[in-house]
Amino acid sequence: MTIDPRLDVVVWAAVLALFLLLGARAWAVETASAGEHRKSVRVRALNGASAVALGVLVVLMAVQGGVALAYAIATRTNPETIVTVVGDPDNTADPAGDAADPAVPDPALPDPNAPAGGTPGAPDPNPGGAPPAPAGRPGG
Repeated sequence: MTIDPRLDVVVWAAVLALFLLLGARAWAVETASAGEHRKSVRVRALNGASAVALGVLVVLMAVQGGVALAYAIATRTNPETIVTVVGDPDNTADPAGDAADPAVPDPALPDPNAPAGGTPGAPDPNPGGAPPAPAGRPGG
């Protein structure tokens, strides 16, 4: 189960929308004439909009960890074992799967197939295969 912190803004926007709709509904009920608030078109429309907003909020909260919370409470498990937070720096999972693929070399490591003591692609300083001359005085 994954949780995306970027969607938290959407959840809070849904909460704000629900509160605004409930406030508008309360205002419509209070300003309607006595006994007529049940028949008012404004109140009925705001009732429907509030119900839809509540449904959207419940679904968003379930997606953003509500199901994991209910599961963790029911099974008495640690939610960290079943939840992966998208974009979490502590998350070691590689979404592309490249880290687990041995065919993809790590650019931070030296190339094991590179010739010893030189840059890859550079001409071999010892083309004959003979051992290099010892360093020191020439001829001596």
